[in-house]
Amino acid sequence: MKRNLLLVFVCLVLTMPSVLAQCSCQRLNTTIESSKSVNYPREATKYKKYIKHIQQDRATVYNALNLSDEQIQKREDLMNENNPIYEQKFDCLMKESFKLQAIENAGATDKEINAQKKVISSIKKSIERTLSKENKAFRKCLNGQQKAKYSMIKKLERQDYKKDLKQKDYYKSNPQMRPFGNPRPCPAPIGR
Repeated sequence: MKRNLLLVFVCLVLTMPSVLAQCSCQRLNTTIESSKSVNYPREATKYKKYIKHIQQDRATVYNALNLSDEQIQKREDLMNENNPIYEQKFDCLMKESFKLQAIENAGATDKEINAQKKVISSIKKSIERTLSKENKAFRKCLNGQQKAKYSMIKKLERQDYKKDLKQKDYYKSNPQMRPFGNPRPCPAPIGR
C-alpha cells in the first residue's frame, strides 16, 4: 500500500511541471491574442489628426514671425502644393490599415502581418518626410531675424516639453500630491 502511494506521488511530481508549463502557455497565448486586437484604422485617423495638429501649430508659429506678403504667398503655395499629396497618402494609409485589420481578422501568418505593418510604417515615414521638406522649403524664405525667432520658439517648445515630462514622472509616484507653488485656497482668512 505504501509502495503504491509512493509510486503515485512520484508520478504526480514528475507530471506536475509539464501541466504547469501547459497552463502558462495557454495564458500566454490568450494575452498575445488580446494584445493583437488593435484598431488600425482608428490609429490611422489619430495619426491624421496628429499631422493636422502639427500643421496648425506651424501656422501659429508662422503668425508669430510677422511674415511679409511674399512669405505668406510662399507658405500658401506650399500648402496648396502639398495638401493633395497629404490627402492621397492619408487615403492610402487608411486603405492599408483596413487591409491590415482584415489580414489579422482572417488569421494570417505573422510574416504577412509584419509585411503589412512595414507598408504602413513606410507610408507614415513618407508623410513625415513630406512635412520636413515643406518645413525646410519654408525656412529658406525666412530672413535672419525670423530664423532666430523661429529657433527660439522651437527651443522654448522643447523646454516646455521636457518640463512636462519631468513633472509627469515626478507626480507618477504620488498622483495626489499637489504642485508646490499651487497652495489650496482657504475658505476663511487666517489670522484676522
